[in-house]
Amino acid sequence: MMSLAFKEGLKIPPAALNEIILASNHDIRQVIHNMSVWSAGDKTMTFDQVKADAQKAQKDIKLGPFDVCRKVFVSDEETRKMSINDKSDLFFNDYSFGPLFVHENYAKVIPNIAGGNHVKHLSCLARTIDSICDGDLVDKLVRREGNWNLLPTQAMYSSVIPGEVMRGSFPQMTDFPQWLGKFSSTNKTQRILQELATHMRLEVSCDKRGLSLDYLPSFRTCLTQPLVSQGAEGVPEVIKVMDDYDIVKEDFDNIMEVTKWPKSFDPMAQLDSKTKAAFTRQYNKEIHLTPYATGVSGGRKRKARGAPMEEEGALLLEEGGEEAGGLNPPSDEEEEDEGIEADSMIKTKKPSASKAKGGGSSSQAGGKGKGRGKGAKK
Repeated sequence: MMSLAFKEGLKIPPAALNEIILASNHDIRQVIHNMSVWSAGDKTMTFDQVKADAQKAQKDIKLGPFDVCRKVFVSDEETRKMSINDKSDLFFNDYSFGPLFVHENYAKVIPNIAGGNHVKHLSCLARTIDSICDGDLVDKLVRREGNWNLLPTQAMYSSVIPGEVMRGSFPQMTDFPQWLGKFSSTNKTQRILQELATHMRLEVSCDKRGLSLDYLPSFRTCLTQPLVSQGAEGVPEVIKVMDDYDIVKEDFDNIMEVTKWPKSFDPMAQLDSKTKAAFTRQYNKEIHLTPYATGVSGGRKRKARGAPMEEEGALLLEEGGEEAGGLNPPSDEEEEDEGIEADSMIKTKKPSASKAKGGGSSSQAGGKGKGRGKGAKK
């Protein structure tokens, strides 16, 4: 830019040119435009004049959370001139994500105040995390009780103080907060544990925390060890354990997911596809009675029977016939009962083959007797 100013015949000190560059946020097009406008009358530009004009022509830009986080910690000429209100405004750029970015990246900053001393560096880290914890307490008051007037206080604890203590160089990239992913996984795990505790409530005496710590590790072994050691022959033993504790197939998969830790041994990886298929086939083949509803009994016939009547009534209404006014939908009493066979929670006994044959022979004998009686009367 100095060579461009020399070719245009402008006399501007390097410090003044630096002020123009900072005011335009390093936008070369705006720098050239400002230089051409301010030098239209006088080719000689002083530092005080350029500084005053640069303050009036600052470029307003929208900072993202990554840029805000780097601006909180990086020590440069722009951040040195920022007032405490300007540093607090960085927090209000996004007061929901800003504290998360600060918490995720504060440990990567090398503070200037430490001067390479590891003890001072650890002291800065301790002061920073204490301030972040205080900001988290204020955030709970803001979110739970609706005290939004405490946001400036949270800005001091969550952004301004950590930035002042850890002010220095930021050699690494700004990372996205991992707390968001961990929070989603935690909610999913809590939902699974609550569902397991509800299903096993009659057989275990603990809450979901006790279920996760005391019962599920043992269940993981009991449900997988027979399959690993015996193969398809261990399927009945596993199904018996599931029926004893009112566990369904979805609960089996959830137990394997909840009790799986990073870099831990996975017993399901040792099972071959034949054993898994045999387990699924045998479980679906049997009827499992549970104290809670696992499915909805079939009610499709009623909808299917009622659909043609509704369509017929709609056609009559479109034709404008008066007969449609007297058309009533079929009542429940007129519909046939589907019977208990459609309910998956009720197990019915099937008649044995011997009884069926006996009933058939007796009916045939009765028929013959009736025939003889009629013949005798004749």
